[in-house]
This record gives sequence, structure tokens and C-alpha cells, in this order.
Amino acid sequence: MVKRIAVILLSLALFAAPFAAVFALAQNARGVYQNTFTAELPYKYDLLYATEGRKTVVVGGSSVCFGLDSALLSEMTGRKVVDFGLYATLGTKVMLDLSKRAIGQGDTVILAPELDAQTMSLYFNRNAVLEAFDGRYDMMRDVGDDNIGDIAGAFLTYISKATNFRREGIFPNPSGVYNRSSFNEYGDIAYPRTANVMALGYDANRPVDLSADIISDDFIDYLNGYIDDCAERGADVWFSFCPINRSGLKAGTTDGSIYEFYRYLSEKLHCRVISDINDYILDREFFYDTNFHLNDIGVRIRTQTLARDILRAEGDNRAVLIDYPDEPADTTPEPTPVIIDKPDETFVFTSFGKGLAVTGVLDTAKASSSLDIPREFDGVPVYAILADAFEGCDALTSVTIHPNIVFIADNAFNIPSLKSLFIDARDSGSMEAGDNIFGENSGAEIYLPDAESYENFVTGYWWSLYGGRMKIAKG
Repeated sequence: MVKRIAVILLSLALFAAPFAAVFALAQNARGVYQNTFTAELPYKYDLLYATEGRKTVVVGGSSVCFGLDSALLSEMTGRKVVDFGLYATLGTKVMLDLSKRAIGQGDTVILAPELDAQTMSLYFNRNAVLEAFDGRYDMMRDVGDDNIGDIAGAFLTYISKATNFRREGIFPNPSGVYNRSSFNEYGDIAYPRTANVMALGYDANRPVDLSADIISDDFIDYLNGYIDDCAERGADVWFSFCPINRSGLKAGTTDGSIYEFYRYLSEKLHCRVISDINDYILDREFFYDTNFHLNDIGVRIRTQTLARDILRAEGDNRAVLIDYPDEPADTTPEPTPVIIDKPDETFVFTSFGKGLAVTGVLDTAKASSSLDIPREFDGVPVYAILADAFEGCDALTSVTIHPNIVFIADNAFNIPSLKSLFIDARDSGSMEAGDNIFGENSGAEIYLPDAESYENFVTGYWWSLYGGRMKIAKG
């Protein structure tokens, strides 16, 4: 009998051992991502659930934290405000799921996701969500039931990656605004943003398409379910709009097409659309580094506009004057089609903002196996690499770029032979990359000069989706 009990206990121990090992690794993974932009999510979650009494909760992506002064909105509307927006890469759905249980009687929810095909869908990035939780596994209770399987499927990969980071002494630590230290106690971005830093004044990689085509039907159904659930809890739910860079609107956008987009949302949603979309389409002088991220002056304008819309929706029709501070000077020149082409040089350039962009390689250099993008040409800085710039470079296996590059277009490195992209830079936040810079080439790897640069890029705002390609250059 004693022997049988011993065997049973040993069997249970052997069965439990793998789970104990996973649990130990999971605990060891905590805190690896504590400096990243998405590491703000647990703080926002805790603030939301700790805020008592009637509150206004603004739900969306990074256009919320880059476009809201919660203290000012609270002062203007007379109630507590919770900024519950973070990063489109997480998906709008997870922000809805995480917030729903905290919504109660008398609350107001403002839905203001970015107007983009990804954020207006049920997109859910399981890897980004686990990294954002950063060991706060208690938050999983509020992840939608339909995504629990996704989380489970990514869990071992997450703890393996985090454990490797810790073993190597690497803790991703983005520079500039995309660090958790940029947030204030309200969950708003407090990092100083005095002007538009985009080379063209808008993000040419991601034009804003205001058409019903960007909104999936299942997202509308899910959003309406969220709206109905909050209404049953005694809350008001209203839809407003994220800030939109006028210069970043898709070519062909008209007043008529904007109205049709507004009308479509108004008809489909189970809640009121309390804002005029045109009030949220602002000039590029008020934006910072994307078509949805505002600078400091833009934040004040958007916050006051939203406060006015909320008051009107509540039946308070007193005049609200929008304070339009002096906007920063727009010093971004429009691009011109001037081509600088010299037969004794390697590259073909075109004007790009205040500098130049690489648009091609001269025939005499197309047989090269490696190319180094220059920092300047004829005394003019080289800022960008445009789509298909290396067309015809069939022998090219490596390309090196430097911190002067601030814009990389989709398909810029669509080079079948490319094996290595060397990035000799440390600030990922100042080097904007499209979502598909390698085009159909799936084999190229990205090499960073050292651990500091790797830490910056692997979870950088523009570069995190390429994290699986990244390595530290040896020697």
C-alpha cells in the first residue's frame, strides 16, 4: 500500500514537473519589457479599475494617448477621465475586452480608434499582447474567450524569448517618445512634441482611407455587442473620431466621400456618433510623427473639441470656445519631381522634403554585391529610400543604412538576392519604416551594431514587426 502511494505521488510529480518548469520560466519573464511603449498597458488597466465614481473612458489606439490631455478634459467636463488607448499593434479588440468589466452605472465611454483597416477589424496580436502584459497574467481574465487559444499558443514562445533576453542581459529600451517613461500619471503621452517631425509632414506609407471598405462587418458586430453590454451596465457609449492629418488623406478623398464614411458609421453603430469628422481632420502642423499622432498644440485643440462634443451630447449647450494657439510654422516643402542623376555616381535621387530620396541605382552599379546608402549627396542630406529603389540589382546581398535615413517605403528592399540589411543607427523612433519594406523577399535579416541598438529596434514603434529578423552584428 505504501509502495502504491509512493508510485502515485511520483507519477503526479513527474506529470506536474513540466508545468512547474513553465511556471518558473513565466515568473522569470516578468519585467523584461518594462521599458517598452506597450508596457504602459498594465498601468492603464490598473488606473481604469481603480477609478471610482462616474468616469469618462476614452478607448482606442495610440491616437488616444498621443492626442488627449486627460486633466484638461476632466476639468472641462467635470468628471474623471481615463485614457485607455495605447497601440494599434495590440488591436482595438483587446482594448474593448480589457475595459468592459470596468464600465458601470453613470460612466461614459468614448470610442475613438484609428481609422485604419487593422484597427477597424478583429485583429489581435497575441505576441504583442503578451509582451504588453509583461508578466501581469491576471489581466488574461479579461481577454476575450475567442482569443484565449491565441494566448495559449503564443505563451511558450513568449517566455522563451523573454528568458533569452534576460539571459543575454538585454531589456528592450526604445529611445525617445516610444518608451514607457513618456507617459504621465493619466496615461497620456507627456513627452515634449513641439512640431511635426515627418520629413514630408505626413506618413506616405500609411495614407488615411476614409471609406467603408476599411471596416470589417464582424468588427461592427463586435463593437455593437460591446456598446450594448455597456448600455446594460448603465453607461453611455458614444463614437467620436481620432485626429486625422489632412495631408495624409488618401488621394481622391473628397468632402462627399468623407460624408459617406460618416453616414455609414452613423447607420451601422448602436450608439450616437457625437462628433463631426471634419472637426478632427487637422492641418499637418498639428501632428507629430504619424497621420494620427498629435503634437502638443494639436493635443490641446483635439481635447477641447472632444470636451465640447461630450457636453453637447449630455445636453449642455453652453458655448465652448476652442483655443487655437499659434500653430508651429510649416517648414516642410512639398516634394518636387526633380531628378539628380550623374553618371559617375551610384544612385539616382529625387527631392524628398528638405533633402533627397534614393529612387534607383545606376546601371554601372547594379552588379554590386553590397551598397552603402550615403548620408548626403552634393551637400544635400539623403533622408529616404523609396519603393523598388534597387530594381535590377540582381547580385545585391547586403545594404547598409545610417541615421540620416528617416523614411523607408514599402518595397524599398524588394531585392530577391538580399541577405542582410545593416542598420548603423540607434534611434528606431526617428527611422520610419513601412509595414512591408522587404516586399516579396522573405529571407533578409536585419543586423544592428550592438546590444543597445538591438534593444531599441526590436520593440521600436516602426520596427517591432521585423523583430524576428533582427540580430546583433558580430565583429
